[in-house]
Amino acid sequence: MNASAFTLACALAFLPAGLAHASNVETKRALPRVETVSLDDARMTYEIYETSIEHADLPGCPEGIDTGRHFCRLTLAAERAHVFVFSLDGDQPLVAVHSYDLDAGLPGF
Repeated sequence: MNASAFTLACALAFLPAGLAHASNVETKRALPRVETVSLDDARMTYEIYETSIEHADLPGCPEGIDTGRHFCRLTLAAERAHVFVFSLDGDQPLVAVHSYDLDAGLPGF
């Protein structure tokens, strides 16, 4: 899987929870206005992530991630902690996602 496909797959992994919630809406109520953001070149940039995925800002990144070139954000989903790693270069694209079993505890940041 190439980096662009991996990035898109990671972004799409968060859609089912939101879609499941939307399916519980009564059919008589009007649905809220939907805003669509297109992913240029199938890349998740930090700007898109920041406004569309609930997360926590981290003071650093787990060991082994170069904080001179990257920054990290944290989400909790599916009983796992997910650290999203973004590049500091250009439009700050997503470069990796590290997932941790919550039973094992979180890595140091």
